[in-house]
Amino acid sequence: MDGGRSDAALGPVFVLTVQAVAGPANSQPDGKRYPILVFARGDTETLAAEAARAGLAALGWIDSETLRTGEITDPDAVPPDLQGAMARARRDGCALVVYDEP
Repeated sequence: MDGGRSDAALGPVFVLTVQAVAGPANSQPDGKRYPILVFARGDTETLAAEAARAGLAALGWIDSETLRTGEITDPDAVPPDLQGAMARARRDGCALVVYDEP
């Protein structure tokens, strides 16, 4: 929750399928391209994409390419292993799930 506001008041969460390179500022700067699911909060798809780009950049991901974007309209349909990332995005604005196979 954000200042006591309900989840709905925080705005929708979008999920973006992204590929990005682990750049020099990344925690594992191997220069490889990884598939990433980015959960990002935003009132519109455009604002969520901006939040996703900012979140990626803050963690050292470079040369990102967004392949797909969709709004999560039914949070209960999100698989259990991704619920934590969705909750972090709702709370913090952005959360990443990086797959370990480049």
